[in-house]
Amino acid sequence: MTSPQKKEVVTKLVDTLKNTKNFALVTFEKTGHQKLESLRKDLKKEGAGFKVIKNTLLEKAINKLGTADKLYLDFKKKFLPLKELTAIMIFSDDWSKPLKTFHKFAKSEKTLSFKVGIIDKQTFDESGLSKLAQLPSKEEIIATILGSMKSPSSHFVYSLKYNIQKFVYILSQKANKPVN
Repeated sequence: MTSPQKKEVVTKLVDTLKNTKNFALVTFEKTGHQKLESLRKDLKKEGAGFKVIKNTLLEKAINKLGTADKLYLDFKKKFLPLKELTAIMIFSDDWSKPLKTFHKFAKSEKTLSFKVGIIDKQTFDESGLSKLAQLPSKEEIIATILGSMKSPSSHFVYSLKYNIQKFVYILSQKANKPVN
């Protein structure tokens, strides 16, 4: 017999997963409470939520979602049942910063790792989430593109000014040289 509290937790999980496009499940074997709170605070700064959940309740929520959504049905077939302790990271539309934050934190704290996730309606396993976490963010890509677009024009202007600057430098050196 299931308790009303567990039913409520499953209902909240179903609602959360319906309203969220992106989430990742992580494992945290033998990670201290202070470390988890520090991670939670870092993720909150990046606009992500972090919550420890029971595997069985999450599986029930995914089963409910799998009846209506093919994505969750595929997720269920590939990745359930879950093992080890599980926490869920829920992202807003920008998932790159929280993934990077977790990946960086997991490098220093070896007891943390990715399990599986759904990002932009695609499922990713541990290695896929790690690769996504290492990609540059949208802002970094835009800055790189803008920098490369500006670069040819700035190089052209520099090349036009180079000979004149060199000539002025030589003249100033000659002017400063004492006459014998």
